[in-house]
Amino acid sequence: MQEITRDGSFPSLSEKTVLVIDVGHGGQDIGALVHDAEEKDVILDIAQRIKSLNQDKNIEIVLSRNTDEFLSLAERTDLINKMNPDYVISLHANESPNTTTSGIRIYLNDKGKRIDQSGNLAMELFKNLNSPKKQINKGNFYVLNYVKAPAILVELGFLSNPEDFQQLTSDQGKDELATSILNSIK
Repeated sequence: MQEITRDGSFPSLSEKTVLVIDVGHGGQDIGALVHDAEEKDVILDIAQRIKSLNQDKNIEIVLSRNTDEFLSLAERTDLINKMNPDYVISLHANESPNTTTSGIRIYLNDKGKRIDQSGNLAMELFKNLNSPKKQINKGNFYVLNYVKAPAILVELGFLSNPEDFQQLTSDQGKDELATSILNSIK
């Protein structure tokens, strides 16, 4: 498949902080769809920007998918757990029938593994995101329940909201989101 392994196939990453960006949806699972913008493509683009903007040699960023392919939730979590990363951020975009609903939602599972570290990651991201509407919530999502590393799930905004849509689909907005996420890891 790709570079996702820490089982000896690649040089040791133990000296580095390893962040897996779990890129939501893919393939036939498009996620949210608004004005021809498919969540799977928007999120993949942002994830690739996070990886390409990383200049810190002490941080290794690995994407759960680099292309438009479908992996089930079980396949994604198994893949991530085999890597044994230091942190996991699962990226998504939201949608609502109410177009005034907006903002970024960061979720963590308070019964999940390494809750303190997950909470610290959520707080760092919360501080770094430049959004007037952002919140941290409890979430009972598959990835948060089954990934063994500290993990958060982030809904980067609502594709159904005009301002969030602009942020999620413009190059400038995607770069701002990617930079905020990257700065949270540093």
